[in-house]
Amino acid sequence: MVFLVVKQTVVHAQDRDSSILSYRTVKVADGIYAFIRPEERSGFQAGNSIAIIGDDGVLVFDTGNIPTSTRRQIAEIRKLTDKPVRYVVISHWHPDHNLGNSEYRAAFPAVTIIGTTATRNGIIERVPGYFNQMKSFAPVDSMMRSRLATGTLPNGSELPQGTRAFYTVVTKDYHEFMPEVLTASPLAPDLVFDDSITIALGKRLVNVVRPGRGNTEGDAYVYVPDVKVLLTGDLVTMPCPFPGTSYFSDWISALDQLKARHAAAIVPGHGDVQHDYAFVDLTRELLVFTRDKARAAALQGQSLDQLRKETNFDPFIERFTGGDALRKAAFENFYVQPALQRAYDEAKFLIQAPITPAR
Repeated sequence: MVFLVVKQTVVHAQDRDSSILSYRTVKVADGIYAFIRPEERSGFQAGNSIAIIGDDGVLVFDTGNIPTSTRRQIAEIRKLTDKPVRYVVISHWHPDHNLGNSEYRAAFPAVTIIGTTATRNGIIERVPGYFNQMKSFAPVDSMMRSRLATGTLPNGSELPQGTRAFYTVVTKDYHEFMPEVLTASPLAPDLVFDDSITIALGKRLVNVVRPGRGNTEGDAYVYVPDVKVLLTGDLVTMPCPFPGTSYFSDWISALDQLKARHAAAIVPGHGDVQHDYAFVDLTRELLVFTRDKARAAALQGQSLDQLRKETNFDPFIERFTGGDALRKAAFENFYVQPALQRAYDEAKFLIQAPITPAR
């Protein structure tokens, strides 16, 4: 996840004061612990990480991108069990889910890091550029700090309260995040798969599945059948989906596969543990709406600008945010801005070739 668009918003005190370096440890089921990060608000947060403890070892799903937090999580795992972390499974190539890989390799030299071929390729080819991308935010950070110091906008008018609050959050997050992320070292999976594998942690089995393309080209999810726990990676994220590198039609199909698991507990890539499929259903509805709008625009020869003008996300904004101003900004920044572009590009590609009639 990266910072996309600077928006004005009102930030609640608890969101403004919490640190992106923090996390909560949640017991999801017997032997399964989720390290839940603060809700996405500025683009500098890490994804959730989950430890699955079996009879003879531990499997960790995703490793975050803040090295000191990853090391604290490793220390917690060692307090929970004397068994080693034998496997790390990576959900996808986005750096906020895998820059902690090196920390696990340092702590458990024999650990096997697992991901899809596309995830391995993404970490090798795309993650190194992430550090420069983060550095490139420095001029925006300086602008925000200047505006906060003067209390004015460039035209000399008073800095609105909502803008002040938002700039305060973003600059705080950025300055906590940068010293951390620059110490991280990318490390790609050792073992790749492109369908599914089952890992035995003694009697506990862990299903690792690539459902096809989704949020990225190579997403993987994990299902633990003995306790019916589902770990989704960024196929499911709160407070909204993050579609910048997604494939809408395949993503919708992947969500259907998740629902077919009938899980009792769902740990998303970002956000709190869920105990029903309500948020998954809402996410699917949004993706279908966006895909269908983009397809219709492409078939009618409309431009992307026309699509943007004629697409009204307001009903979804209310359902995803509940009127919370910070979540509204997140929906605009992290969903609306990239979603229409991505869905439109996908639709244009689809209609350039003949479509076989349904039988």
